[in-house]
Amino acid sequence: MKAISLRQVVLTLGCLMATMNIFGQTRSIYLWDREAPGAIADANYKLQVDSANSWMSLVSKPLLDVYPAPRETANGTAVIICPGGSYSGLAIAHEGKEVAKWLNSLGITAFVLKYRLPNHAIMTDKAIGPLMDGQQAVRLVRHNAKEWGINPGKIGIMGFSAGGHLAASISTHFKDKVSSASDTTSVRPNFSILIYPVISMQENITHKGSKVNLLGENPASERVTYFSNELQVNSETPPAFLVHSIDDKTVPVQNSVVYALAMEKNNVPCELHIYQTGGHGYGLAHSKNTESLWPEACRKWMEVRGYIKGQEAEKPILDRTVKLAPDDKPAFNDPPVGFRTKRDNIPHGTVSPVQYTAKASGQSREMLVYTPPGYSRAKRYPVIYLLHGLNSGNGQWPYWINANTIIDNLISEGKIKPVVIVFPNCNTNVTVNNPKPDEQEERKGGYKGYGLAFQNDLLHEIIPFIESHYSVYTDRGHRALAGLSMGGGQSLNIGLSHINTFAYVGGFSSAPNTNQFGGLSDAKLLPDPLAAKQKLKVLWLACGTKDGLFNVSQRVHQYLKQEGVPHVWHVDSNAHDDTEWANNLYLFAQHLFK
Repeated sequence: MKAISLRQVVLTLGCLMATMNIFGQTRSIYLWDREAPGAIADANYKLQVDSANSWMSLVSKPLLDVYPAPRETANGTAVIICPGGSYSGLAIAHEGKEVAKWLNSLGITAFVLKYRLPNHAIMTDKAIGPLMDGQQAVRLVRHNAKEWGINPGKIGIMGFSAGGHLAASISTHFKDKVSSASDTTSVRPNFSILIYPVISMQENITHKGSKVNLLGENPASERVTYFSNELQVNSETPPAFLVHSIDDKTVPVQNSVVYALAMEKNNVPCELHIYQTGGHGYGLAHSKNTESLWPEACRKWMEVRGYIKGQEAEKPILDRTVKLAPDDKPAFNDPPVGFRTKRDNIPHGTVSPVQYTAKASGQSREMLVYTPPGYSRAKRYPVIYLLHGLNSGNGQWPYWINANTIIDNLISEGKIKPVVIVFPNCNTNVTVNNPKPDEQEERKGGYKGYGLAFQNDLLHEIIPFIESHYSVYTDRGHRALAGLSMGGGQSLNIGLSHINTFAYVGGFSSAPNTNQFGGLSDAKLLPDPLAAKQKLKVLWLACGTKDGLFNVSQRVHQYLKQEGVPHVWHVDSNAHDDTEWANNLYLFAQHLFK
């Protein structure tokens, strides 16, 4: 791959990011516009990639792999990820790519840094090489922040194991000019996330392999002190989130402890999570033990510090006191721990963007379509249409709530049969050429794009398109419609008015757009109660008692109960949040297509 200039990077990536935001594609860019500083050419030193073990070694040309946040949920935050590997290799999958996709699910643009691995054969000072690359990665991301849709004040550095040492070095040595780069853009990260990191080079607690690979067998004491990052913390060190397991026999837990104590001494915000089990190298920790909680703890930490949005997708339009009736209670137990966590040892489906032309407007629109593992044209599949909430987009279900992961896991456990899922954009004012309408104008217009216009789009454009382009059943008995918040109201409005089209209907935390009972429309919610009794296989209502919209679903339930229309009424203690919606998708999906 030919090296390109910084100006070319800016121009090229500015164009590429639009494509990547739509199609979720990843691109790699060189860190340096010419040869990396301090590099020594060695024709015999060639990159090695062990795909079977997701291991990369002999890195001499540093790269950034770019994982743009989904356009619908991007929040301007960026995180540069440094995979671990004892400074002898890079665990590029579970400490790189997988982490990047998790960050994407939080609306964060992620960059996986393939930094040079210290070796005298390819650099004049092997100890400084990785730090040079780390500083340049921060510089490059901040320099191009505007073009890449990133807030230059919300750029974090993240590292695992030896990659954690590099991330901590970048966080403590940002004032040190270690390369000849002329760009004066700040290389200070705004925050750091350090997962079972090597922090210190001090003999009593360091990881010997990382120390030897970085500094050599007998390093000078000055070098040991310089790269013992707990000794370099000061009041300007960025806030940190740290994770370690007390049974880590590779990198002692004391590494994280001494860094946290140094942060506390210098009055720098720091959060340290020490788990009883886990050992070392667990990445996102797909286990049943407590260390598996660290990604959620990290998400909450970033939320509290303002780097990502909170759990609530939208502010409830109503906020009335909840008064519970005797039957306002859970119909089912909560899902098991880890039900929405991606598992490495099972097949995964595919979420793909699909464009279609809305004939009513002549505009090109986009939806996302999930096809299950092993999807084949030789088989036919039922379809679930999932509708998102107000001011969100079709990425809300897969990228925030992890709907595709929930379905993957259920299929692997044999709890449901393979299905196709369609994630439409529920606002017809959103088109390929108009990806984000003005929210104030939408409000003034009474959100008409979510009303009858979307109903027509779903019934006359989306469903026919899916049934002509995918191998799916085309009868009502194999169609389900459900949604959250505004999408919950839409699902009830459309589904209960078109019982001949849908046999399964669900409303999760339904919003005030719900006909007859939401407060914004007097239209009858259920035009034909008799047809509902006879034809609906599942009608699902759910809401949490901490939700200001609870009364909407409660009134619908009371009406259906009065009319004798069979339905599920599931009340738990959640709020208007992704926990509520993920839980109900998990439960709802298991009652479909029986």
